[in-house]
Amino acid sequence: MKTGGGGWTVLQFRGNGSVDFHRGWRDYKTGFGEPSGEHWLGNDIIHKLTNSKEYSLHIQLKDREGDEAFSHYEHFYIDGEENNYSLHAENYSGTAGRMSSLAHSGTQFSTKDRDNDRCTCRCAQLASGGWWFEACGPSNLNGVFYPSSTSAVRYSGIKWYYWKGPNLMATMTTMMVRPANFKGPDVR
Repeated sequence: MKTGGGGWTVLQFRGNGSVDFHRGWRDYKTGFGEPSGEHWLGNDIIHKLTNSKEYSLHIQLKDREGDEAFSHYEHFYIDGEENNYSLHAENYSGTAGRMSSLAHSGTQFSTKDRDNDRCTCRCAQLASGGWWFEACGPSNLNGVFYPSSTSAVRYSGIKWYYWKGPNLMATMTTMMVRPANFKGPDVR
């Protein structure tokens, strides 16, 4: 809540691998986990929230070496279930790559039991988790959380390609939103 002046709603948090994110459409629709720990808020809630007014999205990442980075999108929302929770994110800035690792606007959400990507390989089954895979693109923050003792790069792990390439071993990911016109306390 203190990042950039606060006012954030956390959509997703990964920090220790205690929650299995390789779930079906219904779980991603309604949400799972606990807000005080690892969780996915739920696509229905994310849709209703981000369509109530203009929101920005902030993603924080930390790897096993302790390096941290962020990706920020000035405008963010997702469509409703009738459009498979299509992603809309614009105006990228941040330290997690020169370009955005998030899928292009219009990319539909996929899970292991509902394939909406543009690849015959079924990305959600291959890469694990539910995400906006496009054609198994450059990101998946809901992949398998491998313990820090793991050294082998696995395609099913957490991925944010334009920050650390295919070798990201994440120890923390957070996706959070707040109204785009948010004016928090003066932080000096």
